[in-house]
Amino acid sequence: MYECPWCTHKSFSFWQKQSLGPNRTLRCGNCRRHVSVPWGRAHLAAIPLFLCAVAGLWFIGDAFNSKLIALAGAFAGVAIGMVLTMPLYHAFVPLVKPHAGGRK
Repeated sequence: MYECPWCTHKSFSFWQKQSLGPNRTLRCGNCRRHVSVPWGRAHLAAIPLFLCAVAGLWFIGDAFNSKLIALAGAFAGVAIGMVLTMPLYHAFVPLVKPHAGGRK
């Protein structure tokens, strides 16, 4: 469980935080205020996902010289990237109080 940055009550589950992005907020069940994640850290935590997808697309596509297999390689890269991104997002991206205007 993750603490609300407003009331410090543990009100957010692992999956709630994983579904949270810089443009999306969740409401705390205790204090009813919205929480979000910082832009910079959320994007840095997503880098393994994009790198694995591009690597799968590029290396598998070049190895087999097939666009269909390259697409399958990209999907495999996304799956591997998610496995790397989820624990990074858990450890590196904190819950924050959202600022007016959307950007953190």
